[in-house]
Amino acid sequence: MSSPPWSFAAVAILCASLCGCASVESVDASRDTVAKAKKVTLLALREPPVVHVVNFGGAASLFGAVGGLVQGLTNAEHSKTFVAKLVSMKVTLKGPLQDSIVSALQKDGYQVSVDTTQYPVKTADGKSDDFSNVNVDSDAIMAVWITHEGYMSSATTTHYQPWVVIRVRLIDARTKKDLYFKTFMVGYEMHIDNAVKIPADPKYRFSSFDDLMARMPEAVAGLIDSGNLASAQVGADLSKQP
Repeated sequence: MSSPPWSFAAVAILCASLCGCASVESVDASRDTVAKAKKVTLLALREPPVVHVVNFGGAASLFGAVGGLVQGLTNAEHSKTFVAKLVSMKVTLKGPLQDSIVSALQKDGYQVSVDTTQYPVKTADGKSDDFSNVNVDSDAIMAVWITHEGYMSSATTTHYQPWVVIRVRLIDARTKKDLYFKTFMVGYEMHIDNAVKIPADPKYRFSSFDDLMARMPEAVAGLIDSGNLASAQVGADLSKQP
């Protein structure tokens, strides 16, 4: 986990991407898929290279372009400070999330192994992942990405809440066809079609950035708990129970 290479341009691009509309692929698991898949290999999880702490209100909502610049620089500094604290605490989200994914699958009756040596590669156009080089002795391969994480405060609220976006993909180990593919957005909501939106626990709300930093153990727990909520939904989606 590293601090982001912040510049005003980078902040502006982030804000534009968060506020814009997008769409993600969604594949539901069939009963037949769930029945046949007994052994699952989970590939090692990856975290995003940056963690964001962003306030979409503040000066940006009061003073136009100049306010946007000021707030963008403030968000950059807040993100840097938050990441530095996470690093000092030796905190990552991927370990707890991997454990909760494994636990959810095992409760569903799957035999689960973790492979830390193989990863899919990006296709030539960079828009999807190619699993043709991943070979396992299982019925299915699961890949989990934490694409975004941090805390957000919208223009219409005064509090910060968790923001965790997780993609979960299950593919047939032999044919490499998708058996299940979901994007979970826990906490702060963006406009993304087909994403599964899960509210974060209200107890992980912080009245200000200073409040967030003063209660870092709770802030970390909010991110981990958000991942657990996504894992629970994966378990429900892939449950072998009728």
